[in-house]
Amino acid sequence: MTEPTYLAPGTVLDGRYEIGAELGRGGYSVVYRARDKRIGSAVAIKLLVPPPAAAKLARERLRREVQAVRQLSHPNIVAAYDVVDDGPWSFVVMELVDGPDLAVHVRRRGPLGSDAAVRVGSEIGGALDAAHRRGILHRDVKPQNILIAPDGRALLTDFGSARLAGQETVTHTGGLVGTLDYAAPEVRAGKRGDARSDEYALGVTLCFALTGALRPRGEPVADCLHPRAQRPDVPGWLDDVIARATMADPELRFPAVRLMVEMLERGDVGSASRALVADGQRCVLCSGPEPLGIGVCPRCARQGSAGSDALLFLVNASPHALDARLARHTSSAARQAATLGERPLVRVPHESAARIAELLESQGLSTRIEGGRTAWHAAVPAPIAALATVVGIGGIVAGLAAGAPVLLFTSPFVAAGLAGTAAVGRRRPIWDPPVFRAPTLPREAMQAAVRVLAMLPAGHARALLVDVLRRASATPAAAERAGPLIIAACDAARDLAGLEQQLAAFDAQRDRLLDPPSGWLDALGRCERGRDLLTQRLLEASAALSTWQASESRGDVLAELARDLSEEGQRQADAAREVAALLA
Repeated sequence: MTEPTYLAPGTVLDGRYEIGAELGRGGYSVVYRARDKRIGSAVAIKLLVPPPAAAKLARERLRREVQAVRQLSHPNIVAAYDVVDDGPWSFVVMELVDGPDLAVHVRRRGPLGSDAAVRVGSEIGGALDAAHRRGILHRDVKPQNILIAPDGRALLTDFGSARLAGQETVTHTGGLVGTLDYAAPEVRAGKRGDARSDEYALGVTLCFALTGALRPRGEPVADCLHPRAQRPDVPGWLDDVIARATMADPELRFPAVRLMVEMLERGDVGSASRALVADGQRCVLCSGPEPLGIGVCPRCARQGSAGSDALLFLVNASPHALDARLARHTSSAARQAATLGERPLVRVPHESAARIAELLESQGLSTRIEGGRTAWHAAVPAPIAALATVVGIGGIVAGLAAGAPVLLFTSPFVAAGLAGTAAVGRRRPIWDPPVFRAPTLPREAMQAAVRVLAMLPAGHARALLVDVLRRASATPAAAERAGPLIIAACDAARDLAGLEQQLAAFDAQRDRLLDPPSGWLDALGRCERGRDLLTQRLLEASAALSTWQASESRGDVLAELARDLSEEGQRQADAAREVAALLA
């Protein structure tokens, strides 16, 4: 039995929009065909029907989403004209597309041919790219949200549907908001997605369009999708593009949807733009071994240092604390000396020492920090100190007694040499790797990278910065000209981490309020949009570096991206301060 509709045909909203037939419904909305009586044209009305407890927040979010989408002018995005309140009802007035959605189209006519699927992918990918560049994520890309117009165009609709419940991607009870079949693995895991999550959903949508089937429930999402396994006539390059877009690890996907669109239009998966993901136990800057989880190896850290060094000594470490990490790179005697606190574990830039000590502490390695050029007396073992004292004093006494000036003058130098040699050995870190590869980043960019990597906690901002640094370091020609972009990316990642911290604190307080003030909701909206914008700018930096070509035009692109990152970072730092003031 069909569920009754909320509005009967003939109902007039806002004295202007006459409701016609129901076109479809989602979790928190119902869509109707309607007629605008004022201008006599057909429109679509999306009626918001959230649960009462979330009504106010849902209305505010809907209003902000419509305001954002109205900024988008793209032939493959369904236009949103206005958001209206009429008594108990809130609704969006949208462009009416006289055509079925992609799911209905496939159900009626069967799977698309390769050329038709490529067209849909290119058009919807272009729409997503236009939205992503403005920091707008869709969050629910699926065949039901892709309309096929009578002229064959594919149009994307229903932006921000995952926000209508007043949440991001996961409810406070842990339930997923959106469509599970198309959700990226990171979203299923409860993390907040970015533009690459939309890309994943588009890849799954294209696979459905080509095969008419979805991944069976229960099948591990760790495996990417290969439509050619079900349809051998699908070109190999198209199968590769979809497989790349549906990789479980976001870093293995295209860093920006526009690169996916380029591959679809070129008919090639694009070897130049393949993801560059180093082992998590590798230095971001030189790809050498980095088993301590600092992000950069000590050698690169010192090359990027802007000042003096510091030594990190282990405190109360278990005898085998380092065996799993450094067994391949150090001797057992050196590891034992480090766990006893007799030799330093690592030498790092002084300005980064405190943060690196925190990172090691989180891994169960407690440390103390000493200046690299201070406290030399503490580094001399007691037996060596005693021997040096005996040699010095004994030599002086013997020289005086025997009348031998040579002993008198050389004994103190021999004693000092013994103590100094012992001190140097005891102050030499056990983890001091050789140069794996000369750094490719300019010195100022190296310093910024080392400083920010040591400061950033593990999370989304750090992962995005690491991706930018790895791509820049892997392309020497780009690295030489990417200094300003790297510095701007470091600042943007720091600002992004600050925004995420403020938003987490904001959400913790908002949950205790049944009716958040409108000022809070406005600040929340600005911070969320700022987070999306900074994330997108960092992804665009990765995309530009992954397709680098040594030419003046590409240099201009890097310079423009650096300016965009710097300007966006400044704007969002201001937004974070505004939220901090509200929280105070």
